[in-house]
Amino acid sequence: MKSYGGLEPRLTIRYALNDETSVKASITRNLQYIHLVSNAGTTLPTDIWVPSTYKVQPQVSWLYAAGLFKNFKDNMYETSVELYYKQMQNQIEYKEGYTPNSIDDTENSFTFGKGWSYGAEFFVNKTKGRLTGWVGYTLSWTWRKFSALNFGNRYPAKYDRRNDMSIVAIYEINKKWRLSASFVFGTGNAATLPERFYIVDGILTQEYSKINEYRLPAYHRLDVAAIMTPKKNLKRKWKSEWVFSVYNAYSRKNPYFVYFDQTGSPFNGTLQIQAKQVSLFPIISAITWNVRF
Repeated sequence: MKSYGGLEPRLTIRYALNDETSVKASITRNLQYIHLVSNAGTTLPTDIWVPSTYKVQPQVSWLYAAGLFKNFKDNMYETSVELYYKQMQNQIEYKEGYTPNSIDDTENSFTFGKGWSYGAEFFVNKTKGRLTGWVGYTLSWTWRKFSALNFGNRYPAKYDRRNDMSIVAIYEINKKWRLSASFVFGTGNAATLPERFYIVDGILTQEYSKINEYRLPAYHRLDVAAIMTPKKNLKRKWKSEWVFSVYNAYSRKNPYFVYFDQTGSPFNGTLQIQAKQVSLFPIISAITWNVRF
């Protein structure tokens, strides 16, 4: 048994250029004692969480950030541009060729390395008026490097997301009704996919690409809702509202994972291999009653 601990210092500096404009910078050290382990050899949802142990040391990261923040029109609009760089140690992945099983100790299949990420975040928020909402966009890169993987060369992390955007709008029709809509878009997860198939001793064998060399289709979705707030009853100590919502309004088939389907036989020349995508949660409507005391 082994115990871990450490300091997490944080430094934040803010300098106001005027009442509406400021510059901020920060340095943060973080320790994380639980790890998300992904299998780069499959797009199936096989990620697991593992705690720090004698073999698995806590993750250590240093985050550096700097940004410009400015408000417009008597603080009706809040805007910001922020740059960041993050260093990560004691990152964890499965060893090359790992296959899940219930016999061996999972820790024997781990390998350790480092990671880093960097990017820019842009944000615009409208806080006043009948129409409010915000637009947020992040452009980022997340890399990993393990001496035992990908010939020691860097590769994108599974959840490296080059583009990540959110748009939210809320419109107040009157005291009773509000409309809301939110749109999200994100670059698809990085994936390791087979590039070639061989028949060896009658067994179909796959030759995989470099780690996370491919991308799954982008994720995007539109949610809409109408919120009704009943007239306030002064005798009641609680408030309520009705929410009529539609999730994934245009029923986008976002990828959950990809698998390869085999039909026919290699012995008579009819073998066909086709990549197929599994998706979850098409358009879903709901009625919700919220109560606040």
